[in-house]
Amino acid sequence: MIRIQNEHLEKYLKEHIDGVQQYIKYEVFSEAEAKYIKENIEYILGAKPHELKEVIRDKTILAIDTDILKKAFVGGNYKGGSYGYTKFIKKDETIKNERYDAYRLAEKLQVNVCPYCNINSTFTVIEEDNKKITRPEFDHFYDKATYPILALSFYNLIPSCHICNSTLKGSEEFSIESHLNPYSDSFNEVAKFKLKIEKSTFYHSIKGFNLTLESENIRANKNIESFKLETLYQNHKDIILELIQKQAIYNESYLDELLTQYEGTLFKNREDLQRLISGGYVSDDEIGKRPLSKLIKDISEELGLR
Repeated sequence: MIRIQNEHLEKYLKEHIDGVQQYIKYEVFSEAEAKYIKENIEYILGAKPHELKEVIRDKTILAIDTDILKKAFVGGNYKGGSYGYTKFIKKDETIKNERYDAYRLAEKLQVNVCPYCNINSTFTVIEEDNKKITRPEFDHFYDKATYPILALSFYNLIPSCHICNSTLKGSEEFSIESHLNPYSDSFNEVAKFKLKIEKSTFYHSIKGFNLTLESENIRANKNIESFKLETLYQNHKDIILELIQKQAIYNESYLDELLTQYEGTLFKNREDLQRLISGGYVSDDEIGKRPLSKLIKDISEELGLR
């Protein structure tokens, strides 16, 4: 739903390419296969969202047995230790150094709210003694069971919540042609929450209005369908009711009065005041910072709260 934005993304991409190669089990390949993978590994691991399909359609890679690719890139737990994606996501509390793994990637990306739903928090917490507390799950935009070559690819790893990744998406077939990829696409730009007033009770009852999530973008509608977004957001109509009530209280003259009295002390500017009133970020580049900010932003705009 929300585009992943980070000014250091290219730097983290390079660190990821350097860091995850240690997990690839080249020994399972033939000599020729291993040579080809090594020669193209930076492209495989660093392919941009629109390039991922080119990797999985590569003729040489297609000729390699899928089970071999799974062993090398997805990996598993074996007597000699784990490797592949399995090793990358392993929570190893015995290692006190800065080993690059899923926790380090999540910590760098700072995706604190699931980009698919904008409902659930996805904070990464690592204590000073390197104790790993929590992190988001990583959804494979292109399913790793079907496309194991992309199991460790940077732009195929989407930080997400458990509900979106495991409960809803699972192994559903995704592609850049069918769904929006949070690394390259902004759901915010092509879909809007809409308020539909049904009864005069809308000022004090959630039964007085309906909520819809609308888009004319085919891929955005696939995201809405796959992640059950319109259904899930019906559970947050109380937020909308509060916004309706706030709209009645905080009219333009009252906002001007608050700005005159508190600007520069309690809040920096009008946008800061609007965030305070709505309870969510209202600027396009900040809605990924707090759960439900997309909903709050769209309805606030419709009500004239921003």
